[in-house]
Amino acid sequence: MDIEYAAFRRSTLTLDELGARHYDLFLSALNDSSRVRTLAGAVSANRKVWMVHEEYAYGADELPKEECVRAPQSVAPAESWMEVLAHVGGDGGLSDLSVAIDITGMMRPHIAMLPFALRRAGVGQVSIYYSDPNFYNSGERTVFTKGPVAGVGLIPGMEGTHTNRPSPSDALILGAGYDHALVKAVADDKPNAEHVILLGLPSLQPHMYQESVLKLENARQSIRHFRPATRVFAPANDPFATAQVISEKVVQLGDMDHVYLSATGPKPQVLGFAWYYWCEAAGGNTSFLYPFAERYDRDTTRGMADIHEYVLELDFVRSLERPTRP
Repeated sequence: MDIEYAAFRRSTLTLDELGARHYDLFLSALNDSSRVRTLAGAVSANRKVWMVHEEYAYGADELPKEECVRAPQSVAPAESWMEVLAHVGGDGGLSDLSVAIDITGMMRPHIAMLPFALRRAGVGQVSIYYSDPNFYNSGERTVFTKGPVAGVGLIPGMEGTHTNRPSPSDALILGAGYDHALVKAVADDKPNAEHVILLGLPSLQPHMYQESVLKLENARQSIRHFRPATRVFAPANDPFATAQVISEKVVQLGDMDHVYLSATGPKPQVLGFAWYYWCEAAGGNTSFLYPFAERYDRDTTRGMADIHEYVLELDFVRSLERPTRP
């Protein structure tokens, strides 16, 4: 299916412009970043709900007084979304509601599953928000995970079909960010695949591209065929441009037995990986791979720069049936 990703709507807003928008439901992933709290306070909505990821390890006495729903870590992201959306939808469901979601503090596997989960819940269109930070707390030394990577695996429900050939030709398209341990874990998990590294350029802030490249050097020995030709670039805050770059790269790779996608960088790029997957690749020979960690830092940034809105038209989601293992 040929998709013109540039046609999807995106915009940059001020806090005042954001406050002029109104929704039936606003859902935001709770963390301690001031930009998450500020954006949630600015949105006008009939109902606001905090989505509480267990990876942030909030205790009951640390939760805000506003309505909260827990996103369980013990189940797959699809099942976690089912519980969250059942809570916020109630008996009436979500199909007739205007919905907005802030992904700034959201776990990446949940972002990967987001288009599928919303479409399955009956949502036709959703406004996704993300706020740029001014800078990361520790610059290029910023680490988002707390503790080691627990394991690398396919996100359940985003597994593609695999060939039985003894020497398959595979590719790994890996969106890289600051956390080189995540990049290394994914690259080490697929040592025989052709590695393509997607970097955010332009980055969220001018200094962030150089910082992310410095961190990527720490994972260089794990990246197969690391040379300039294996790098591709997409704006760090434009998921639709990211989806377009991935789509074009898959065509350039040619007849691969399997393509693995893995997004460890900025949240808008994770959304772009997911949007490509659900619009073009679901049900085929493409899988979504992720390095899972037990805990994440609640606040790794300072300040709030631009606010971005991405409008997902969920009729473009390719498959509502989960791919099955062969």
